[in-house]
Amino acid sequence: MKAKIIALVLTTIFISACSVEDPYETGPTESQQAEQEEQDKQESQTAQWQITIADTNGTAVNSASIVVAGVSYLSDDNGQVSLPSFKPGNYSIAVTKAGFEPLLITQQLLSSDQQLTLQLKTKPTDAITLFFAGDTMFGRRYMDPSLVTMGNSLPDVEGALIRAQTAAQDAVAITKYIKPLVEQADFSSVNLETPILSTPISVHPTKEFAFFSLPETLQGLTEIGVDYVALGNNHVYDYLQSGLEDTVEYVSQAGLLFSGVGNNSTEAFAPLITSVKGMSLGLVSATSITGDDNPINYVAEVQKGGAADLTDSSQAVAAVEQAIEKSDFAIAQLHGGDEYSYAPTRYITNRFNLLSEVQPDLLIAHHPHVAQGFSLLNNTPVLLGLGNFVFEQNRIETLLGVAVTLEVSPQAQPKTTRARAYAIYLEDYQPKLVTGFLSDYLMRRLGEFSQGGVSVVPRQGYADIDFYNSVAPKPSETAQITLEPGLHTVDLREFVPSKAFLTKVSSSGSVTLKLGRDLMLFGDFEDWDNDDTFGEVSRWENDSENITPCLTGARNGKQGMCMVRTQFDNRPLRMPFKHTIRTMPITPSETTIEAYHDMTLIGYNKGLNAGALDAELSITTSEDNLLFSEQTIRISEPGEYNWQMFEHSFSLPSDNNTLGPEQLPARAVKLAFLHTPPQNGEATLILDDLALISWQKDLLLDNNIWQANEIHGLDFLRVSTQQEVTLSLEFSTLD
Repeated sequence: MKAKIIALVLTTIFISACSVEDPYETGPTESQQAEQEEQDKQESQTAQWQITIADTNGTAVNSASIVVAGVSYLSDDNGQVSLPSFKPGNYSIAVTKAGFEPLLITQQLLSSDQQLTLQLKTKPTDAITLFFAGDTMFGRRYMDPSLVTMGNSLPDVEGALIRAQTAAQDAVAITKYIKPLVEQADFSSVNLETPILSTPISVHPTKEFAFFSLPETLQGLTEIGVDYVALGNNHVYDYLQSGLEDTVEYVSQAGLLFSGVGNNSTEAFAPLITSVKGMSLGLVSATSITGDDNPINYVAEVQKGGAADLTDSSQAVAAVEQAIEKSDFAIAQLHGGDEYSYAPTRYITNRFNLLSEVQPDLLIAHHPHVAQGFSLLNNTPVLLGLGNFVFEQNRIETLLGVAVTLEVSPQAQPKTTRARAYAIYLEDYQPKLVTGFLSDYLMRRLGEFSQGGVSVVPRQGYADIDFYNSVAPKPSETAQITLEPGLHTVDLREFVPSKAFLTKVSSSGSVTLKLGRDLMLFGDFEDWDNDDTFGEVSRWENDSENITPCLTGARNGKQGMCMVRTQFDNRPLRMPFKHTIRTMPITPSETTIEAYHDMTLIGYNKGLNAGALDAELSITTSEDNLLFSEQTIRISEPGEYNWQMFEHSFSLPSDNNTLGPEQLPARAVKLAFLHTPPQNGEATLILDDLALISWQKDLLLDNNIWQANEIHGLDFLRVSTQQEVTLSLEFSTLD
């Protein structure tokens, strides 16, 4: 009997030993369980909007159409509508009513009911709404994420956003989130920067980057309400004459109007004249990127097809004059400037000045892939650069484009009676409308680099553009800080909402001040776009179950980023930022050659039995990823601590240090965060409100006071002092 008992015990021990779990396969930690409970709670929550529609006098507007999430509602006799409950998220709210200008806002709804009063402005009976957006294509990385350029083959890659057999529905899916904005306009235009081909057979033999898009993808434009495409650009001739002819044929078959190309220069410069609700529009499109450094250039000549050549001053002026003569509202779209620049180059400014002298009604620029602001030249409104609309670039500075709507009337003076700018966020190549910080920051930056007294006034997911009246900043909030001797980084985001900006600093003693700009933009871990998924953080690698956006880890806003691990897991827990962060060219400047060099990484972290937090910083060239240096910086030691700010300052190497055969200088930073294992138990490390600051603007003090009256996107202040000082900060808005 005793032997049997021993055998049973040994068997039990053996079975138990076999069932011991691998330490790497541990279940959810306590913090992960708490986070899941918060996620489940949010998923079950709903909230409502009570919306009131009124005119600018406060009078109720009845029977106004309010569209939210694809469903239409009508305001009652009191101008009110109670919407059903919605889950937390960002929603675009489109309002239309005959006799009034259309309105679209993007608003975040969380767990509390909200009351909104939306004002509609009266629309003149002869006025129409125009919509303009930037660079557009459906090829290359949409069809194959690995491509840099395209050739004479048709990509077909599983998992790509566009497949040949489903190209139409794929393109419609890509553009669906911007449809509420585009469809409000009476006439909509984009810069179609691609040939349209069904079979690529004639790629340009020497062009570095060539694109094409399939004919079916044009449905992604027609479905949302695009009417016209500008073709006067440096890519329309990527597949030579046969590609040009195919493009014209397929664009026409799709029902899209166009100008800017032809079988000769006369055809290419011919303005398109079309009528919209009784108002005639004249549209000219041309490029200054001629390709003359290639054996085959991109522009039309007397006996050669291509795009209209903007460098031909006489033909460009004549085309605009013809558009003015034959239409009520003449528009010239110019393709040129430096790619990835934040302000127009000297040459494209020369073209603006040249054409504004004949006084068209609107000038627009494309090509830099970066939104550049607005101007007024010879009483002509100018959209200096719209950036990307539907495009597939990985550069972080290209992810925020701008679309503009205008109310125009042939009898009004000036003819443009209202203009609005909307931020377009290309999240993983899909354009979306945004609200909150992303929208406010872009609008402040556009206002900063606008010219000619134009004002950009941030609103709710858009901005009003005032071309003719400069809007003075209004003081909104003040703050006071005391600093010890030394060098300090002051995070101005801590004091005011994202529409506000610093306009005055008063110091109790001698200080040196410099303003800086965040180049990362996505360090708040918030989700600001209007898609169907709420809470996503797509600019950071966070596909591990141990690196997740967390409601329980929000320092500000809705969520932070949690890095969770246990003592048993000794593998690196690494969270890279997906994009190379390129330093900003000195702006405004005649070229993009020189750049700002001084930078600071800042952020906030919180530790719950946390392991050490490190940051990996690599300094590289802007192109070709050539490495100057890489280092790992200890941000914080292991332990338990509440929210604390960290910072690390560094400078890019001198431009005298270059790499590669092209002698490229240091122009970019790559970043990742690492969480090491704790000494015991489970560890949670939370990050929020990160920024990579580029120090850009020295402030000149007069009697220890600096003051300015311009909007800007500079959210950080560097203070150097040899004594204890107290700074009084004054912030303003344009509301």
